[in-house]
Amino acid sequence: MEKPFQLKLIIRRVSTTSSLRWLAGAWQLFKKAPIVFMAMFLLTACLGFLLQLNQLSAIVWVFLNPFLTAGFYKAIVGIQHQQNVTVDWVFKPLAEPQCRLILLAIGALKVLLLTPLISFQQKLLLPMSAAIENQSTADISISWQLLLLVALFSLVFMLFAYAVAIAYFLKEQRILAVVQTSFIACWRNVSALLIFGLLSMALVLLTLPTFFIGLIVVLPLLNIAFFLSFNDVFALQVKLPDDGVLEV
Repeated sequence: MEKPFQLKLIIRRVSTTSSLRWLAGAWQLFKKAPIVFMAMFLLTACLGFLLQLNQLSAIVWVFLNPFLTAGFYKAIVGIQHQQNVTVDWVFKPLAEPQCRLILLAIGALKVLLLTPLISFQQKLLLPMSAAIENQSTADISISWQLLLLVALFSLVFMLFAYAVAIAYFLKEQRILAVVQTSFIACWRNVSALLIFGLLSMALVLLTLPTFFIGLIVVLPLLNIAFFLSFNDVFALQVKLPDDGVLEV
């Protein structure tokens, strides 16, 4: 009996300066549908704010967020292929049963890992705040704990950075394979992603004179650029999920 054909993903090591190309490409895409992208961002931000006001509704947000992220990515692909994209595209993955379980699993695993880290962070802030108020030097153990916290948050970021895109566009249904692939992609391109992170912070800081109103442009732009990094890192051209085709 012949073994079923399996697609082996190619995870590239991109150049350190690739982030400049991602941002430039993101700006070109953003200019094609600025109102749609800004409306999607505002809608997602408002939903996130409202749902996180209550502990029970916050659980809904945990599971909804991966679907909205996939919807935003789907809109980017639609713009790339000159589709007539509307704001409601952000909700389209909710109606796609083939990706439902894996996106729910991503949301659940992410909150499972982040909950103890956030608790650890809150406990760590107490002695740090006390040291600042008393103008005294923080205990050396607190510094080591802070470094550990940063390392753990970085690890979680790497595990989930490309998780939604891998699950939605590459049709991977195994949660461990999804987070492992995301981690490997980030690890191989840590320098490029670090530069992208620094450029992202610089762009966010540039919105200070506008009292952060400029974030309605900057944050959608950064999300588009990050999705372009997914295309670049995985050496593929993503077609519309309806086609079920990937060019590798």
